[in-house]
Formats: sequence, structure tokens, C-alpha cells
Amino acid sequence: MLSLSTASILEKNKVATDSAWLMLLDIEYEANHVRLVHNTENIEFQGNTYIAFPFSIADINENSTDLPNVKLSVSNVTKTIQRMAENNKGFTGAKVKVSIINTNIKDIADLEEHFVITGANATAEWMEFTLGTDFSFARRFPLIRIMKDYCPFKFKGVQCGYKGNQIECNKTLARCRELGNSVRFGGEPTIPQGGLYASNK
Repeated sequence: MLSLSTASILEKNKVATDSAWLMLLDIEYEANHVRLVHNTENIEFQGNTYIAFPFSIADINENSTDLPNVKLSVSNVTKTIQRMAENNKGFTGAKVKVSIINTNIKDIADLEEHFVITGANATAEWMEFTLGTDFSFARRFPLIRIMKDYCPFKFKGVQCGYKGNQIECNKTLARCRELGNSVRFGGEPTIPQGGLYASNK
């Protein structure tokens, strides 16, 4: 459920108001920013200018075979966004922030959602982007293998922190204790015993 700020609730509950709820779009790709507002005129928000431009966001698409995604459609009548996308690898991997603001509440967004562009397609009328998360099954997580009696840190490296005269370490907790450096041991002795990588003794 959307949680509004107190100022937004008061503004929403007014009988009459000259405020408007606007949707902002911020696309960030390699230090370049495209800032758009779904409005009839440009606006200033948090020190940045958002250009009035037609765009829309569809409902979240969920099915049994694909990860949830959202379709973002930006007007392509002038081909402006298409040219920018073509010059920036289709904006694939670009970070996208969608914000909802009220024009009478300065520099405060009532809702922010963050996405990553995972695909793009152009038609004569619309530049369509597929928005997803930056989660990938191809990326290893956690980044290092965690084992009971094995330290993944490079001996005498920054994470290891050993500064003694010894030149070898077999990466076990016992050796780490011998060297008086067990406080920096990178393994996980509390992992239950068992499994192929339980110990390297």
C-alpha cells in the first residue's frame, strides 16, 4: 500500500487545490541522465529540470516462465529518445527511477521505484523499454564460496591483515590460530559439519 507523507495527505484531502500529481522518469546511463515529466510543461525538482514528454508505464507483467517486468513506453514521434538509445547501446543496463510528486510539495517524492532496463524496442509511435531488476541468475551470489574451515582471503592481503614473518598459510582456522590472526579468519566455523568442502585438512 502506498504510504503518503503528512503533507501529501493534507493536500489530497483538500476540497479544492491547484496542485497536480506528476510522474517523473529518470534514466541514468554511464553518467548521462534523461529526465522526463508526464506533463504539459517542464518542471524543476530537486535542482534538476524535467522535460515535458509523453510516456506511460504499464502494469507489472507476471507469468510462470519469466521474471516480473514492466513496460515503459516513451513517445517516439520525434525519434529523440530512439536516437539517444541507439547512441547508448539501447540503454540496456541503465538505471531507471520512477517518482510520483505533488506540485505543491517542494522537492519531496511520495513514491519512488527503481528498475533496470533489460530490453528496448522501437516503433513509429513509441520507444518501448522493458524494466526489470538487476538480479541475474548468471551472477554468482555470494561472490565468494563460504566454507567451514577454509579462508578465502589472500594471505597477507588487506582482508587477511596478517603482518608477521611467516610466508605460508594453508587457509585453515588452526593455522590462523597458530599465526595469532584468527580474529580475521574468513571461514565460517559455525557451519554444521558435513559435505564435500567441510574441511581441507
